[in-house]
Amino acid sequence: MRIVYGAVAAGALVLGACAPAISGSAENISRLEQAKTAEPNSEAAHRSLGIAYFKANRYDDAKRELSQAATMDPNDGLPALFLGLTDEAQNDIPGARSAYENYLRVGKTSRVKGQVQARLAVLTRQENEIAAKRAVAQEQTVGSTPGSPRTVAVTPFRFSGPDTSYKPLERGFAELITTDLSRSSQLTVVERERLQAVLDEIALQTTANGAAGAGMRAGKMLQAGRLVGGSITQIGNNQLSAAANVTSVQTSQTVGTGATDQQPVDQVFTLEKNIVFKLFADLGVTLTTAERNQIEQRPTRSLQAFLAYSRGLELEDAGRFDDASRLFDNAVRIDPSFGNAMQKSQEAKSAAAGASGNVASIESGLRGSAEGNAANASGSAAGGGTALAAADGLNPSVAAGATSGGGSSSSQPQKDASSGTTGDNPTQKTAKVTLVIHQP
Repeated sequence: MRIVYGAVAAGALVLGACAPAISGSAENISRLEQAKTAEPNSEAAHRSLGIAYFKANRYDDAKRELSQAATMDPNDGLPALFLGLTDEAQNDIPGARSAYENYLRVGKTSRVKGQVQARLAVLTRQENEIAAKRAVAQEQTVGSTPGSPRTVAVTPFRFSGPDTSYKPLERGFAELITTDLSRSSQLTVVERERLQAVLDEIALQTTANGAAGAGMRAGKMLQAGRLVGGSITQIGNNQLSAAANVTSVQTSQTVGTGATDQQPVDQVFTLEKNIVFKLFADLGVTLTTAERNQIEQRPTRSLQAFLAYSRGLELEDAGRFDDASRLFDNAVRIDPSFGNAMQKSQEAKSAAAGASGNVASIESGLRGSAEGNAANASGSAAGGGTALAAADGLNPSVAAGATSGGGSSSSQPQKDASSGTTGDNPTQKTAKVTLVIHQP
């Protein structure tokens, strides 16, 4: 297929959806380096060279060029996108997060924005894992500094009873308490995911017999001053008993009198509310009327929906995001008004998509979009000669044909007869570029 672009304005080299993407070949990089040298003020030249460096695994060079492009045009999402990919390749998780968040602000391709959101979900988990490894490695130093008594961590509860279908309440019950404690403006509650990451890291490095104090160790590493933990016991066929304590992380002593209650199984939310109000008393927190009203709200009225949700939390903590999302979806199917389950379902789906995503999938997301076409333009910059050089970089045989008389186009700018100028104004220069693009 032969396409002739006549009278192409300076810098306006447009490629079709089938145009080849920028490659990381030495030849392509050399051409892009020459284009950047010829026009150092071209944001597109820096951007395209940065993308080529990224594809050649030259990450330091890629970061330099992409950062320069982002500085030159903060509203161009492509440098931010490839900076995120570059930072991920270098295990710079904070840098990748910052770059991806910038793409969400200025990027133009909705498909890719969804993929970036998914990558951010994975990065959050990686950040928690990295922080947990660092905390365990620095346990002696970090643990020696007392945490604030107003900072609270809630560990999973322990279930005992004949009906193991209630075992997921270990996670779900603790999640309810975490959410309700965070309603108070007087407390800072450690996120469940952060705490779980530290507990998992401790478990990796500790024998089964030495893991009994894992919660206390985790509390110290996370600078929590108070640790909340407890148990849920099935009594008979239809009763649940719960007990919870507040412990000083620094002294390992129990704070307050503890909280206990017993309710029918289908009143598990009443059981949790009674426990959490007693915990507030042990923590020395006086709730406002508005805070108390918030805490009184039930996330769902369905025990079965909450059990499915709690099982989803278990699978999410284990990194089984696809399975977790199915459980969260099941909770929503049982109770369509279960907002927490809806949110968790989306988070799990994003995490699953992000875990399976890669550079090829992001490039596929760009395909056919304006940003994809811009990336494929290989940094063509202002000036007819540079545009032709860029075309030569994409398809050398075309340029050769254009200069050997094989085509009807000319590589020299022509004077615009109607302008009355001598052709020295670069905005008036035109050129014909013949591109041969094979059908994909």
